[in-house]
Amino acid sequence: MHFTGVTIVAIVFGFLAIQRYLGHRAEMKKLECEGSSEDVRALRQEIKVLQERVSVLEKIVTDTGYQLKQEIKNL
Repeated sequence: MHFTGVTIVAIVFGFLAIQRYLGHRAEMKKLECEGSSEDVRALRQEIKVLQERVSVLEKIVTDTGYQLKQEIKNL
């Protein structure tokens, strides 16, 4: 009978510890997501700028005048 009481107390404290740990993890994830929304916005803007730059470079490289200059240069 004595061990039954110890077991019940251990289970209760174990449950409370796990509950507190999971609550802490959830709070940390929430804070992490709030901080990263600005980072995501900045990265999306940077990707947009880089895509525009690549588009311009593609236009330059596929231009027939550029290709002709490269062929003359290679001679």
